[in-house]
Amino acid sequence: MSGRDEQKQIDEHGGEIKKHDPLTRLRGFRVWPGRARGIGEDCAGLMRSLTKVSKEQAAVGAAWETAAPDELRDLGWVMGVSGGRLEIGVENAGARHKVDRWLRSGGLEMIRELAKVRIKSVVLRIGEKG
Repeated sequence: MSGRDEQKQIDEHGGEIKKHDPLTRLRGFRVWPGRARGIGEDCAGLMRSLTKVSKEQAAVGAAWETAAPDELRDLGWVMGVSGGRLEIGVENAGARHKVDRWLRSGGLEMIRELAKVRIKSVVLRIGEKG
């Protein structure tokens, strides 16, 4: 040895630890998982999220029922709103055209104001209600 007193360090398996051992250094960064936690916080967060989505869906549905003219209300229905995209179902291509014209002529603004929900785009889907 070079005149210095070096102490040998022993790891948990009984092996000798070298001063600059990369494996020991890497193990020093190890993050041990915390203890198991209850699911109460996760469930509460999920319930808040579901409540928000439910309120948005109900608000948009009510806005459609209030703002849409009678003939369009019978031809189309709100399928949902997700991520700022409103989906409206219509019976056929003719109804799609009528609903599209109404939305572009100010109907979408009326729905936005009544529902107080962020709507970036609208998708019209042809199909049966249900």
